[in-house]
Amino acid sequence: MKRYLVFIVILQLCTIMNLSAFAQKPEFKVLAFYSTKVESDHVDFSNDVRAFLKNLAVQKNFTFDATTDWTNLNDTLLRNYQVVIWINDFPHSENQRSTFQRYMENGGGWLGFHVAGYNDKTTKWPWFLSFLGGGVFHSNSWPPIPARLLVDDTNHPVTKRVSAAFASPVNEWYQWKPSPRENKDVKVLVSLDPENYPLGIKDILTGGDNPVVWTNTKYNMIYMNMGHGDKVMSDYMQNNMITDAVLWVGKKKNPSTTNPVALIQTISTPTIEIPEMITVQGGAFMMGDETGLGNKDEMPVHEVKLTTFKIAKTETTVAQWRAFCNATNRAMPAEPAFGWQEDHPIVNVSYDDAIAYCYWLNEKGAKFRLPTEAEWEFAARGGVKTKSYKYSGGDIIDSVAWYGGKGGYGTKAVAKKLPNELGLFDMAGNVYEWVSGGYDPASYASSPKENPKGTPNARFYVLRSGGFDNEAFKSRITYRNILLPSRSNFNKGFRVASD
Repeated sequence: MKRYLVFIVILQLCTIMNLSAFAQKPEFKVLAFYSTKVESDHVDFSNDVRAFLKNLAVQKNFTFDATTDWTNLNDTLLRNYQVVIWINDFPHSENQRSTFQRYMENGGGWLGFHVAGYNDKTTKWPWFLSFLGGGVFHSNSWPPIPARLLVDDTNHPVTKRVSAAFASPVNEWYQWKPSPRENKDVKVLVSLDPENYPLGIKDILTGGDNPVVWTNTKYNMIYMNMGHGDKVMSDYMQNNMITDAVLWVGKKKNPSTTNPVALIQTISTPTIEIPEMITVQGGAFMMGDETGLGNKDEMPVHEVKLTTFKIAKTETTVAQWRAFCNATNRAMPAEPAFGWQEDHPIVNVSYDDAIAYCYWLNEKGAKFRLPTEAEWEFAARGGVKTKSYKYSGGDIIDSVAWYGGKGGYGTKAVAKKLPNELGLFDMAGNVYEWVSGGYDPASYASSPKENPKGTPNARFYVLRSGGFDNEAFKSRITYRNILLPSRSNFNKGFRVASD
């Protein structure tokens, strides 16, 4: 009996060891090349991205090695790796160049950051110029500056977890001539939004087509312009894109046979506080200013039909935003003059920031977004329970809104005034609220009747509700404010919606 029990124990131990070995077998292997003898901002990025990739390797079950010794760029060593990453550096000899060319032409993977793609008339490496897509370094912005980026393909595996537009942190932005987009083999994934121009102060990008992330479809590769300074890795969605670029390049020629997320559970995910939501029953309403006293862009009044949706009971608070920042290593916005209070609405956030918050909430499988302008107005009116008040929740503004500086300068705690018919607070006053869809002053004349989404590809986006410092006129249900989606200020926030 004892021998039998010993045999069973040994068998179980062997099984556990085999399962452990299987779980730890890497999906693919990555070798990153970098340098400590480059400008300090490039070293800062290198330190940040290597730490990020080291942690990512544990989460996603791949091997990550890094070296400053470019003599390791040789055939013997590279045959052990499926992906090579260049972090703000590039080969230093003809032999290293030839080795890399063979590696890529035989199915290797490459991810290059920032200086990794640099080439000019002195580079004299025709193959690499073709590999990169034909673009030669032309100019750059200076000093380093944030920029709004447009995603050319939101369905590509590398960009599927970023919004159609997002705010990229401080970076030095390169421009290439000709644009890589002109190459039929290049697929551009992300570009500078023309809204950024002129971009820079000392050295200025004045305009033109400016891809910042792309792939040459003849190779298993991704180039990313990001890579200057210690702020690049501070954006949640951009980090998602870097993650997905590594995984796409690593697994493109090396299909996964295991589920690394299920096997590796060493990284804990912070608890996400889900906003309290109110269901808004679908229905029809007349959208726009029916009094004739509003602005021209609030007219003509037109019928809109909406399907059922949900909207947050209150504006997103400082506490909720802080949880997002803590979970994603994102810096808090600039603190307003009146300071931060955890139960007040968050301010100094752009439309792009609000979208990033929604994407973070959606990591838990939810489907949060900003409300459309029509959804916001319908909810502010009280939905199918409307009593046709002038302001959201009543005709006496002092009972439902913080406005005109009353109560002192600055935002106020959410849900301290009376709610509207649906139980929604602060749909009048306190802070303006971003809604999805762009602004067109004449859009009401041609808006779709059912579930309108707003004007696509507009320069300005809409905010509703009115601010704590504004007159009552701007707290009306139909009032429309506008701002560039990359801009923010002290009286503008948001609330989320979902289907």
